[in-house]
Formats: sequence, structure tokens, C-alpha cells
Amino acid sequence: MPPKRNNKRKAAVVNAAATKDGSTFSSTELTVPDRATWPGWVEMESEPAFFNVMLTEMGVQGVKVQEVYDMDQTFLLTLPQPVHALIFLFRYKETECEKSESCPKEVWFANQTPDFACATFALLNIVNNIPGLHLGAELQKFRDFTKDMDPLSRGDAIDDFQFVKRIHNSFARDNDLLQADMHMKGKVAKFRKRQAIAKATATKAAKRAELEAEKASNSKAPLQEKSSNIVQQSRASDRAKRPTSRKSPKESAPDERPDDEYKANGTTKARALSEEQEPSNGLRRSGREPKPRKPDLVSAAPADDDEEEGFHFVAYMPINGNVWRLDGLDRFPQVVGPFSEESGGWMQVARPHLVGRMEQYAASEIQFNLMAIVHDPLVGEKAALVENIKALQAFGQKLDAVSEDWQTMDIAETKKDVVLGSSLEYGITAEDLERSSEEMGVKTKAEEGGDFLKLIDQRRETVMQQAGLRAAVRDSLQATRDDEEKARHRRHDYGTFVRSWLGALADQGVLTPLIEG
Repeated sequence: MPPKRNNKRKAAVVNAAATKDGSTFSSTELTVPDRATWPGWVEMESEPAFFNVMLTEMGVQGVKVQEVYDMDQTFLLTLPQPVHALIFLFRYKETECEKSESCPKEVWFANQTPDFACATFALLNIVNNIPGLHLGAELQKFRDFTKDMDPLSRGDAIDDFQFVKRIHNSFARDNDLLQADMHMKGKVAKFRKRQAIAKATATKAAKRAELEAEKASNSKAPLQEKSSNIVQQSRASDRAKRPTSRKSPKESAPDERPDDEYKANGTTKARALSEEQEPSNGLRRSGREPKPRKPDLVSAAPADDDEEEGFHFVAYMPINGNVWRLDGLDRFPQVVGPFSEESGGWMQVARPHLVGRMEQYAASEIQFNLMAIVHDPLVGEKAALVENIKALQAFGQKLDAVSEDWQTMDIAETKKDVVLGSSLEYGITAEDLERSSEEMGVKTKAEEGGDFLKLIDQRRETVMQQAGLRAAVRDSLQATRDDEEKARHRRHDYGTFVRSWLGALADQGVLTPLIEG
């Protein structure tokens, strides 16, 4: 959604947009811009798969985005724990009351300065506030670079962060880029129109002030000259004074003309009498209604489109004992309320707030969507599988020391699908096995079982446990591949193919009967 700004900020951004990269928006011809150099942002859909792919390509590990279908406590408990944050998409109508007047140092927050970038701003406001999260090389350098900045400067830094902007705009189709360009052209045109109106209003006010000043200076005549003129006029009127003649009864009688005569002249009897009784003073009075005054240029100006309704992403998350609303359109992050783990955690504070927001919309309209940033279950599932593989390796080493032919025994049979080392299918590398923190504990457990048959039994149980671990990792990896497939289809622009196909059909005259019919 386009961000709201004060007049100074709005003027600076529009002027920058009008001249960025040496180009202007004066041309009415629309051409598809080059994605590599295009300076804008496009709107993002509220699709968890797209957000997951964005996080992966940014280098973030350990979290994933999952849709929230119900705010009931029972459903929330089914989400992978912990839940780090919530992303609320809603139809933006007006700004909520801002209570906070500063940004605490422990809260990383950026203002949304560019249009249509609220999805990425919500993500960055979240991941930069999750303690211990692996951000990746690019985001970690960016966080270190912006840690001492104010929210507005961070917003400008994100707008210039080509690494993130390129990932965000990779989901845009050609039509999305054209629509964003049209939006910016409209903003530039309206901004210039407002400038012209303001200039005309200032010129008119200056002329009005000049006329009033001139009128005031002309009215300051000397008092003595004025009083002398009054005395002379009074004496002259006394000398020329004549006795007044009496009016005849006929002249002083009330007007007895019929009403039809007044109606024929387009007036009323009362108005005619009042006009006859009023002194003319040498001025002609018109009976027509006065013309309506011209509307003021400022009041007649069109409303700013920045305040139009649109969909907007906002983040909610716990930071240092408080639940915060991280809305890029706010000047500063806003506190929703304090929480404690003893009282049920931060979701108990965020839940009633979000439910109240959702109840603002009619039951027949779906004007909102909710997603959760949760701990990626694949991290724990892969760690458990790595631990299992290390245990099987430890049992194998111990059994090799007892008997070299133990693998030929029926009770020690190992199926082909059992993973005993690194596996490309399950995304486990040799480095993962070397980093396993459970290695020493597993070896100790294997060494404690000195009995040969006991070691065989423990190994068989470990092999059976691995089947469930492999299934969990396989499901999570498949979900990741599904997200990538959705993103691939979204990124592919079918518009060129459709236009070419329709053009070929039109050349062959296939579409003519359909159009004429």
C-alpha cells in the first residue's frame, strides 16, 4: 500500500521519483521497464509460499511462514512452536492512534518510504527482531549497517537495498510493473497540480493584501481638512434650505395597484414599495439575484490519493516483555500491551487485539488475512535425523570391534532406505554430521552396551525410529518444493504467450466470428 507522508516528505519523494535515474514520467506511452534498473516496488500477494521463498533467497534460516485459519486457542496450539510473529493483512482505512513517540533501541523498526513495499517491510521488521536468528550474509551486513539509524533512514536504506528489492520484484509480471508506473505518474501529475494551485493561491493572496494596504493608506486623510469640509457643506445646505411642500392625500395614500401588475413586471408589491422608499443615492439597484461566488482553489482541489483504501501488511511480535505493532506507516512502533509466560504468553495479548480488528468487517466480506512466522520444523526434524545417523554410526563402530561379520546376521539386517551417512535426498551433508552436538553422548551410550546381542537390539530399535524421522523430513522438504513450484509459476509471465497466441488466431480470422457474434 502507498505510504502516508507529511507534505515535506511527500514533495521530496515525488520529486525524486520524477527524476530518478535521469528519467521523468512526462511521457504518456507505457513501455515495460527493465527489471534490473527499475526503481519501484510492486504489490505482493498474501501467499505464505511466496514469503517462504523470499526468506530463503534472502538467506534467512530457521523460520517459515504459515497461514492462520482461526484465532481459536486450540488451533493456535497446533502451530509449530515457538510462534515468533504474526503478519496481518487488512484493508487500510485510517491510521490508528499512535501512542509511542519514539523508537526504543531494542526494537529494530523501519518506516515504509516506498509505495507497495509493505510485505517486505513487515518481513524485515520481524526477522531483525528475532534473537539468534540466522539472517544470512547480506541481511546481517544490512542490520549492522542500520542498527544506529532512525526508522525513516532505515526505510530509505531498504528502498536502496537492491538485494532485497530484486527478490521482492521477482514476483512481478510485466503488467504489475506498468501499473506501478501508472500509479507513480498519477502521483507526479497530482503533485504538480497541487503545486500550481498553491502558487496561484499565494499570488491571489498577495494581490489582495496589496489592494487592502493601498485602500488603507488612501483612507488616512487629515482630520482638519475633513472637518472643514463638513462645516462648509453644512452652511451651504442651510442657505439653500427651502420649505418642504405637503403631499396631497392622493400622493400619500397607499399604493392600491393590483398585484397582477407587479407579477407581470416580475416582482412583488413589497419589493416595489421598499425600492420606492429607499433613497437612490445616485446608484442603480438591480433586482436580480447575485451570482454565486467562485469556489476557492484549495477547497476545489482533488483529495490526495495517498489516503485511499488499500490492503496493507502489519507485523505483531513480542520484544522484551511487550507485544509490539510494527506498522511501516506509523512513525514509531506501537506497544499493544505487556505479557508474561505465566499468563499464557504473548499470543494472549495479540489475540483479542486482532480479533477486534477482524470484527470491524462485515461477515459477508473477507477483508483480512493472517499469517504466522513460526519456527521451521525442518530444523528440528533434520537435527533428530542427524542424531539418529550418528547413533547408527556409533553402534556400527562398536559392533565392528566385536565381530567383523555382524552385518551378515539376520537380526542385524539393514534395509536400503536406511540412511547411514550424508544424504542428498534428505539434505544432510557431512558438515551436518560433524557439527552434531550429540556425538559424544551417542558414543557413550553405545560403549555402555558391552553385550553383543544387546548392541544389536539397540541398533535395531534405532533403525526403526529412523523411519518416522525420514518421513517427517521428507514431508517438510516436499512442502518446501511445493512453495518453490508456486513461486516459479507466479514468476513466470504468461502474458507474452497469451498475446502471441491471440495474435496468431486473429491473423487466421478465428476470432472474427466470436467478436461479431
